[in-house]
Amino acid sequence: MNLKTIKASRRDLITTLSSIGALSAIYSSGFPMEGLGQTSPKPDDSSEQSSPKAEAAYNFWSEDIRNPDYGTARSITPGGVAPRAVCIYYDKDKGFLTGSDIGDVGLADRGDANVLVNVDHIRPSTQDQTRFTNLDGGSLRIDLQQSTPMPSLTERLAWTAIAAFLPENKKLPPLKDMTFDPGTTWGKLTSVNFPKGGGTWTWNFFLQHRKSRWMQLFDTICSSRGVLLPILGLGFPAIAVTALYTVDKIVAGLTKDANTDWLFQSSDTYIYATKEARDSFEGSKMRLKQGMYVIIPNAHVPSFSRQQAGLIIKDGLIVPANTSSLNVIEAAQQTIPDVTYITVGVTARVRPSLK
Repeated sequence: MNLKTIKASRRDLITTLSSIGALSAIYSSGFPMEGLGQTSPKPDDSSEQSSPKAEAAYNFWSEDIRNPDYGTARSITPGGVAPRAVCIYYDKDKGFLTGSDIGDVGLADRGDANVLVNVDHIRPSTQDQTRFTNLDGGSLRIDLQQSTPMPSLTERLAWTAIAAFLPENKKLPPLKDMTFDPGTTWGKLTSVNFPKGGGTWTWNFFLQHRKSRWMQLFDTICSSRGVLLPILGLGFPAIAVTALYTVDKIVAGLTKDANTDWLFQSSDTYIYATKEARDSFEGSKMRLKQGMYVIIPNAHVPSFSRQQAGLIIKDGLIVPANTSSLNVIEAAQQTIPDVTYITVGVTARVRPSLK
């Protein structure tokens, strides 16, 4: 990364802080807001907001998403029954690998990592496709955070991208259109810089009734643009981590008026692209390696494990190894139909660190 990149990051920081202000303005003008940057009141006892599931979702967005230990404590938390996101790496030679099985062969000793993340395809299971049509909408939210500030900056930066699914006539877009590039929501700075090669990411996919303020917000954005989109992207690039917490609270406040159904959720997960970053963190972690990752709910892992032999990723979809390029879409619809998954393309380049 060079001086030009640092200047671009500063410009994006200022622009995105303005975007957060614009988002909060939309929120406050169209929907009551109880104070930006402050924890909104918890769901009251007078409506469905008081259900354990609603309170658990509110607590997740306002607090637990930034707690790396949340996943291990969820089973004893009232209402904490959401499936957890599991990240699997696809190796063309070894197949589908989880956790430490990815290995550290070829891992750079040290340096800064420039990372690009692209959601290649979203393939809901047959059951989850039905859930979409019953609930009328959903959102995929992706967060990436630096673990070390960039030189000359005192605070770590974060990148947030949100894909809102607004099915028309209660139908999802065709499978070929179920894609999302977070970089397009971040403007010209599509890559994320991890100083010293370490950071965190979260993957959260949830469904809500269109009557919720969250879904109404995206309807409002679509109306203001004069477009009807099945998938709408909203991004906050290179924001200070304190601003990320503000985004968390906005999401908590906007989604609290309707029960949230989760496809999967995750709190901050440490990822590394260098040995220096790997050794600097004690706890659960995963290597960030160039290639394809698959994200699935933990409840679907046993079924995926039983069926994954002989499967490959082709054109961003999981299909049998002998599938023709002409039949990928049709084959993907029939392959592991009981498993919801997202395929994610990752490009990670390590360069000497700036001093």
